[in-house]
Amino acid sequence: MTWFSLPPLRSGTPPPFVDKAGCERWLAAQPLANAAQMQGELAERLESLNGWPIEARERYRILELLRQPIVAVEAESVKRYEHRPLPLSAVEQKALAASCRLWRELATAYLHCLRACLDGDSALVPDAAKVCHRTISALRHEQLARYRGGVAVPGPWWRRLHAVFAAAEQLGVEATTVGDRLLAETRESTVRGHYAMAILLHLARPAELSRSQFAAVVRWLARWRELAVVHSAPATLGSARCVVVDLAADAPLHHGDSAPAMPRWLALDAVLGKLKGRLRSLQEGDSPEALKLGSGLPADACSALLQSLHGALQHPPPPPPPLRDGARTVGVAGSVEQAYRLLGGGGLVDEAAPSSISTRREHEQIAIFGRVVKPAAAAPGTVVDEAWQVLAERAGELVLRRPPGDGGDCRLSCRSFVAVRDAGGPRLAIVRSLSAQEDGSLYAAFRLLPGHGLPVLAAGLEKGTNRRLDLPAIFLPPHAGAPASVFLPGGQSARLARLEIAALPDGLRLGEALERGANYERLRCV
Repeated sequence: MTWFSLPPLRSGTPPPFVDKAGCERWLAAQPLANAAQMQGELAERLESLNGWPIEARERYRILELLRQPIVAVEAESVKRYEHRPLPLSAVEQKALAASCRLWRELATAYLHCLRACLDGDSALVPDAAKVCHRTISALRHEQLARYRGGVAVPGPWWRRLHAVFAAAEQLGVEATTVGDRLLAETRESTVRGHYAMAILLHLARPAELSRSQFAAVVRWLARWRELAVVHSAPATLGSARCVVVDLAADAPLHHGDSAPAMPRWLALDAVLGKLKGRLRSLQEGDSPEALKLGSGLPADACSALLQSLHGALQHPPPPPPPLRDGARTVGVAGSVEQAYRLLGGGGLVDEAAPSSISTRREHEQIAIFGRVVKPAAAAPGTVVDEAWQVLAERAGELVLRRPPGDGGDCRLSCRSFVAVRDAGGPRLAIVRSLSAQEDGSLYAAFRLLPGHGLPVLAAGLEKGTNRRLDLPAIFLPPHAGAPASVFLPGGQSARLARLEIAALPDGLRLGEALERGANYERLRCV
């Protein structure tokens, strides 16, 4: 029995190669250093092989040869779309789609070999563990590509993942250790470990993580994935903390009151224990490097992420709320400057980007007038925001959807500062989670900031040039123990030698930095 379908075999013109020797000759003639070109070439060759009848053992030998250049090409290709603001640009979207296609074609190619193992092919059955391992690792790389591109994993992918694990169970190789030096994660792993990691990454809520946080989570879970245990019967669980999956479903976890058709229980106690132990060691003064947690995050950020991950693994994310008929819409402005204007702030000068002409003009003005003549400040302008549909509204949070095809200049990232134009007036928020769907729509959860923002004009002195700059800023009064603070466009602190805001209420002055997000800096007011 198999739980997956394969493309129908065709006849006619054969692919450029149908054996390992022909594949070696083809590779020798390819520009392997050109990742963008090779992405498409490799996907085309795999697609042609996937529709052509080839003896299973020879197909497997071809794939083992192609796998190395595929891994190398994708290591370069991911840089073109990894953790970019959403929606992706056309170029970024094309690169992501090419990566997903390449990993999907590779997984399909190995599924041919897996079916041969299930059918009892004597030439390939001895390598059944490696075939299952290669298949599920290709699927997992498509999952990583999607998460890095900010795109949700669709239902058919989850069904295929469950099917591969079910096939590995049927062959009795789900716990067999397989060496793999191509993957940077670990040198040895099992099908069960890769299956568990796919579920763990979903539980980790990648749509809420920054680039450095996601890299850290992938590193940690790759080290501890083999500690997760898959049980086929609840009698063996004891008091273990588990999540339930259905190998016959097209979703990562089993939801609802109906019984799963092919239930499995993924026990997480050992993984949770590792997270808790590392958190305790950090609190006792050990460094992230000493604990092999990587060097991408400082100790306090590691502690916060470990604690957050520990909670996330025990509380599976709910499915996104459905779109209701007649759902109300709100406007979303995606920057501090747009929020400033939406709140009625004025006095900003719309300056063009520096150029050789503008620099010469400034020099001429200094020679004639002894100073640079600044253009007149613009009046509070009309803010062009984007329409988002409200899916759910909870205390302090909005869950929104941007329909597909609604083009605009608003590109958001997780932890972006936004303003929401609603019937009750503008509200300020931080993007808590953000992901794109298969149809091109965006789903986001906005954490609403308490209080009413006040637009204030900041004056800065630029380093090196001593040029005065007027910057949009938003003052947020103290609330429920949180201090008064000011939001500025991101990157300004490093650019300025001095920053002042004369219009802060109650005689407050700017203090130290509180936090930095994707497009903002937040400073304490004292």
